[in-house]
Amino acid sequence: MSYLIIGAGPCGLAAAKGLKDASISYEHVEADSNLGGNWLHGVYSSVYTDACKDVMQYPEFPMPKQYPDFLSRKQMLVYLNNYADHFDLRKSIKFNTKVIWIAAIENNQWKVIFEDEPFKIYSGVIICNGHHWDMKFADLHGNFTGEYIHSKEYKDPSQLRNKRVLIVGAGNSAADISCEAARVSACSVLSMNDSPWIFPKSFMGIPLGRMKLKNAPSFLQPLFVKLLIKFSFGNHALYNLPKPRHKPFEKHPTVSEELPNYLKHGRIKVKPGITRTENNRVWFKDDTHLDFDLVVSATGFHLSFPFLPDLLVRKQGQNLRCFGYCVYPDYKGLFFLGWQQVRGGIGSLASAFSKVIVDLIKLEESTSLPSGFILQSMGNKMSKTHLYGSKDIYNWISKHTYSRLIKKAKRNKGVLHLNKPTPGPYVERAYEIRVY
Repeated sequence: MSYLIIGAGPCGLAAAKGLKDASISYEHVEADSNLGGNWLHGVYSSVYTDACKDVMQYPEFPMPKQYPDFLSRKQMLVYLNNYADHFDLRKSIKFNTKVIWIAAIENNQWKVIFEDEPFKIYSGVIICNGHHWDMKFADLHGNFTGEYIHSKEYKDPSQLRNKRVLIVGAGNSAADISCEAARVSACSVLSMNDSPWIFPKSFMGIPLGRMKLKNAPSFLQPLFVKLLIKFSFGNHALYNLPKPRHKPFEKHPTVSEELPNYLKHGRIKVKPGITRTENNRVWFKDDTHLDFDLVVSATGFHLSFPFLPDLLVRKQGQNLRCFGYCVYPDYKGLFFLGWQQVRGGIGSLASAFSKVIVDLIKLEESTSLPSGFILQSMGNKMSKTHLYGSKDIYNWISKHTYSRLIKKAKRNKGVLHLNKPTPGPYVERAYEIRVY
């Protein structure tokens, strides 16, 4: 039987190439009408990548030399489509095909129910449904009667023109939209509960993704980060921002060269968190209030797998509690790819991790054991966060090659099978219809 790949964004495409190269039979479905994932339906028209092309590209398919260091939405979509066509992945993608339920059934198989088609049985499922789609809205604490949208619903500057705009949040989307509002709106106000650490896209003309800080010893990296912020952004007080209450990488950093500029020019004003709203008026924690026509909630997304039963959604906030970044210890054939918030570009990492998925599939087929169980027996710890640096994951990959995994499994075969986990409960039952 085949494996099923869900989603045809950057991670889904990488997974498809990985399985195809390994001659593993698979089917590939995408709920949308075309490939691209968030780059197709989830970003505004004027967006550019925060990471440079060196780390956004798949290593096996370099971006065109004429591409700039930072890519537009259109360029990313062209590149992803060219990648799919170059490796002949498109013909295997079934578009407009929505998965509504996945059930673990006997013999370590998976029953997948589709919206408009009969169910199918698979050896395994690789979930690449992304983490930028289930919108998390800020609580406005009252009855705001103006327009209220999520950053995902923002598409172009015409939505901001001549309006009094409040953006809630401190991440990359909040920074980008507040800067666009600074150019075309009547006023641009940024409300945040905690100041972000603000990184530039490049330093001395060199994109950060091209700098070799990742090869520096771990104990020196915090020093390099502090120096980078000091020489590029400076002190938060210079921008009337409070000092962040967290360390630079305890939250996803905000990458923006425009935001400091508009703060210095007074085109963006900063306010603390919201205490209440009434009609068009918003009160803030500093006891001031302002009137707005539009509020944009740039407050991120929920980690969601609406087609899985609750016992297979083992999350804590944004963190998926799994081993090896992708598997559970008591189920074979269930893999998660691309759920983390990783600093750096997705292309190179998705390509590398698709090979990990292939290795874990081969490991399960060779040992008849859940790969998560084997990883756990090797001393791997359960994921505790959704925030990772690319270096963290690359280091893990280098220590968990297939040869090491299978050697460990064969050496401890008796012990592993003696302590083999009881298979997770079967969930063959009437499925729940969840709207998403």
